[in-house]
Amino acid sequence: MKGIIIAGGLGTRLRPLTYQRPKPLTPVANRPFLEYQVALLREHGVDDIVFATNYMAERIEAHFGDGTAFGVRMRYALEDTPLGTGGAIRNAAEMFPDETVCVFNGDVLTDFSLEKIIELHIQKKAIATITLAEVPSPNPYGVLILDKQGKVQDWTEPSEEKKKTLSTDNELMSGGKELINAGFYVLEPSFIAQIPHGISQSLERDIFPSLIAEKAPIYGTSPKGYWMDVGRAEQLLAATQAILSGQIHTAAPGQAVGAGTTIAPSTWINGMTSIGKKCRIGDGCRLENCIVMDGCSIGKHVRLSNVIVDEGCRIQDEVIVEGRSSGTPVIASGSTLARGTRLVI
Repeated sequence: MKGIIIAGGLGTRLRPLTYQRPKPLTPVANRPFLEYQVALLREHGVDDIVFATNYMAERIEAHFGDGTAFGVRMRYALEDTPLGTGGAIRNAAEMFPDETVCVFNGDVLTDFSLEKIIELHIQKKAIATITLAEVPSPNPYGVLILDKQGKVQDWTEPSEEKKKTLSTDNELMSGGKELINAGFYVLEPSFIAQIPHGISQSLERDIFPSLIAEKAPIYGTSPKGYWMDVGRAEQLLAATQAILSGQIHTAAPGQAVGAGTTIAPSTWINGMTSIGKKCRIGDGCRLENCIVMDGCSIGKHVRLSNVIVDEGCRIQDEVIVEGRSSGTPVIASGSTLARGTRLVI
């Protein structure tokens, strides 16, 4: 089985972290996010992978090379202009003519059994199988309706405006559960052939709804396991904590503290915090549920809670930054917080 990872997005929801790097290389527990997807594919026998790239494509290729260091064969389908999720798949699939492919959206962290999903796809003789996750309703994702045999009857994708509203409104009450697109697909060549070549197409808005309306054999499955769409700062923090706590099984292990980091003995750091390489943390600090990336310097008596600190930041003595109900504060790369700064968000 061949693999495609869609890794060309701008990562706007993760800014300012994605001003310095492509979203798929954003570190999660001190490992670039894409490494978890590559390791999962390899674990389930998918070792020939194409990255569909656009934004900062050269950074992704420089990191993974030909894939030898990761135990896979790695190739790259560069989009001169963004082609959308559908166009990206069609472009990448040119490297796998007439072959069934597994496709990952580049922002999905999961430990689903990919083998079982592939087996179901073959059993159902599907042209496409969509992996689903159960989440509270309402939600900012595409919602699917299945019949008793698991065939997809309907796919409703919210507008971008509605997605934004639902993803940021913490006051919405749950009205039950819904099955949403979890961003992993098994696709046959006959499905891929339905995607126009060389033009921007949305898999979610254009391709799937059209074929579902034609009663094409498209099936959904909701496997057990961990799933997270890592598209926003609070989700990046939650994914890091899931790895550090062992809530998710990952074939590529995370790391709490990077090489070359020094931490004063009087500092307290909880187990849900990751700290990158070559950081320095001074006396009397307290870090709780944080991500501190490479090359940061933190002074004395600093308190950070539910915060993401990007690379190369300087946080002087007696600074307090706390993330609360309104979101996860992100301190942009290279920033300096002066002594005594107080931020409660």
